[in-house]
Amino acid sequence: MKKTMTIVLMLLMVTGFVFAAPSAEEGPKKPESLTVVIPNTTIMEPMERIFEKYTAKTGIEVELQALPAGEEYGRLLQTRFATKDFPDLFTMDPGTKQYTKFGVDRLLEMTGDPLFENVLDASLDFQLYQGKIYGAPWGGTGTYGVYYNKDVFAAIGADVPKNYADFLDILKKAKAAGYIPIYEAAKSEWPLQVFSLIAWPTFVDPAIGAEGVRKLEKNELRLNEIPALKDVFSRYVALRDAGLFQNNYQSGTYDEQMEMLATGKAAVAFQISNFIPSLMGKFGEDYISEKIGWFPLPSDTDDGVAMLTPAHQILVPAEGKYTDYAMDLVRFMTKVENQNIYFEYNNGIPVYKGVEKELLPYEETVLSYDQAGKAKINIQNRLSSSFTDFPKILQNLLITSNVEEAVNMMDENYRRTGKARALPGF
Repeated sequence: MKKTMTIVLMLLMVTGFVFAAPSAEEGPKKPESLTVVIPNTTIMEPMERIFEKYTAKTGIEVELQALPAGEEYGRLLQTRFATKDFPDLFTMDPGTKQYTKFGVDRLLEMTGDPLFENVLDASLDFQLYQGKIYGAPWGGTGTYGVYYNKDVFAAIGADVPKNYADFLDILKKAKAAGYIPIYEAAKSEWPLQVFSLIAWPTFVDPAIGAEGVRKLEKNELRLNEIPALKDVFSRYVALRDAGLFQNNYQSGTYDEQMEMLATGKAAVAFQISNFIPSLMGKFGEDYISEKIGWFPLPSDTDDGVAMLTPAHQILVPAEGKYTDYAMDLVRFMTKVENQNIYFEYNNGIPVYKGVEKELLPYEETVLSYDQAGKAKINIQNRLSSSFTDFPKILQNLLITSNVEEAVNMMDENYRRTGKARALPGF
């Protein structure tokens, strides 16, 4: 009987009727489809075109699921994580704070993946969390900075400043020629924070380094212990005291700021690039391209470091069913030719090298700083806690001129917010 069974088994093996269980090394079976979750504010056409190409290449369909944007988007995804209803990948707001929101142990680590070889340094550094990467940049960057009227600069014989003293000289020349040197929108409040934020990569980052930012993240360094930050606040008050703001700066508004800069009544404004589309809507793209320039806040010794707003990112759940295939799709989405498709429909400055996009003149300048390694992502996006009520603190600073009080209040709010969010170290 045993001999007969042995012969039967040998025959079955030879004829291929005995199926061995797949080894762990073979990986999961190729999926018929992958699920990608996006906010419902996403422009669909480029996504659909990119995924059609992926399906043609791999035979794998891509199912797009659009969820309500905003805070609800994050909550819905957290619920899906809690119930193990994982998408294969999803796009998310920028920042390593998103890693901690979902849990680094529940996100697929991407450190060392070849796709990051094509990411510009500022955006690559931004993706690092304790030396590891869990998300790939998706989309483009923007910038805060010093926006200037080219006609005003030409009229006073000025070029972009080479250092901070040069910057002050230009502002004084503008005032002497009858222009508003700096238009500040104190009544609108939020624009007041721009000067300090664009000053951070130029003055504060070099003073505290990456280790100092890490300590701030863990509440191991207090904001009021950073002399360079106090110096930034002092410089801001000094601009006011030198009469380089408009006379009625406390009643200045964001709309007036845009108007005065665009029409050449003001020399410069501290602003975010989001205001450029508003200017173009009112004055036209050609006018703004010809009239408005940009530069970073210069340091005492050079032309400064650009401050960028970050691109969004793509995350992959570590417990997803098809993580290998999901990462393959991430690599496909971030290829240069597919980033080119993305930017046919979307604004922003590419973070992947070699992407072809027609940029406005000021965007070309920003990109040149990024490519030269002279750019940093906004410090507020690099930290998990927030500079709560920052515009109000700065509005009060311009009333009292009390730098110590302003920095202490900023520090207190930052640590209170970290504690309320139950962040490690707070």
